[in-house]
Amino acid sequence: MASPHRPFFSAAAAVWLGAAGFWAWQLLPAAPHTELLLPANLLHGWSMGLGFMPLFIAGFALTTVPRWLGLAAPPAWPSFWPRAWLAVLGWALLLAGAALGERGMAVLGAALPALVLGNASLLIWAACRQPGARRSGHARGLALGLLVLALCQALAALALLAEQRLPLRLAIHAGLSLGVAGVFALALQRLTPFLHQDGRRQPLLLLALLSGLGLRAALGLAALLGYPPPMLLAWPAAAALLGLGLWLWRDAWAPELAAARRTPLVAQLHLGYLWLGLSFLLEAAALAAAASGRPGLLGLAPLHAMSLGFMCTTLLAMASRVSAVQQGRSVAVDRPLWAMQALLQATILIRLAADVGAQRGPLLALAGAVFALLALCWAGRYGPWLLNPPQPKESNR
Repeated sequence: MASPHRPFFSAAAAVWLGAAGFWAWQLLPAAPHTELLLPANLLHGWSMGLGFMPLFIAGFALTTVPRWLGLAAPPAWPSFWPRAWLAVLGWALLLAGAALGERGMAVLGAALPALVLGNASLLIWAACRQPGARRSGHARGLALGLLVLALCQALAALALLAEQRLPLRLAIHAGLSLGVAGVFALALQRLTPFLHQDGRRQPLLLLALLSGLGLRAALGLAALLGYPPPMLLAWPAAAALLGLGLWLWRDAWAPELAAARRTPLVAQLHLGYLWLGLSFLLEAAALAAAASGRPGLLGLAPLHAMSLGFMCTTLLAMASRVSAVQQGRSVAVDRPLWAMQALLQATILIRLAADVGAQRGPLLALAGAVFALLALCWAGRYGPWLLNPPQPKESNR
């Protein structure tokens, strides 16, 4: 029970289930709805982008970083159960306060996850500075990413307190586009065979990916502020995003990785990597369409290809593997996990179809319901493992 992934993963599962259930309820036409403190779509973006994913990141980082640093013994960290579940309490207060119109309750709830994430970032920084710790840019990048997430969550809480929706939207966008996306990019190179060349990490492609994420973040922030890029800048930006998307797609299908792609875990990570490349291609197409006088042509499809496609596909594979291995399971990618991946891919396709199809309302409701079902399946499958001590290794095909 000492491993940090257990409290943080279980807390993340609870927040995921609550946020997905809340959104699915809001999308049901027949469900009774009350006026919320914030628009439902804004609460959805907040709870999804800065809710469960940062808690998964914190649990993974606190569990894995000591090994990356080559520390002989893990740091003597206190129990994380109260801290991780303080974040769950925060999100519960935030959603309840929004539903009841209680701003003070919602602001208090929004502040609690910021404290939890900030504390996790400080602990990782301290581990990086321990005597004898191996220098690791990836570990420092995780600490920086968690700090960005903590600051964005704190800014969102202050914006809610001041009743300012624009800074709230900016904080949510920055947290997802820079904090979460940046951490996932670092983890992609450190933990997968992608972003590599000749068996070594490929720093140029990682730098290009981080630059592309920064460009997408800047474009999104400019759009929120009401300053879309002029045509003189839009076309070069679209070309840059197109080139990066094609580069990522080519790297995903590198011939030397053919054997690796046939292994179950890498196959799932490969699927997420393909969504990453596709998200850049969709972003380039949306930017070109806007420069041609057709803004909003693809709706939120590029964003959901990134968040649902790349992030959630990768997260589902990695969090499930860590949970299984730490439980003593010798087979981490089994039939139930493949079934959940199929459920997630169906959610992604339905959500993207809602942006380009005519039946937007029914498709959104269906995507919300399927995603809530996925959250319930994951919590039901892995929740008991996270709450119980590890067992002797066994095969679980």
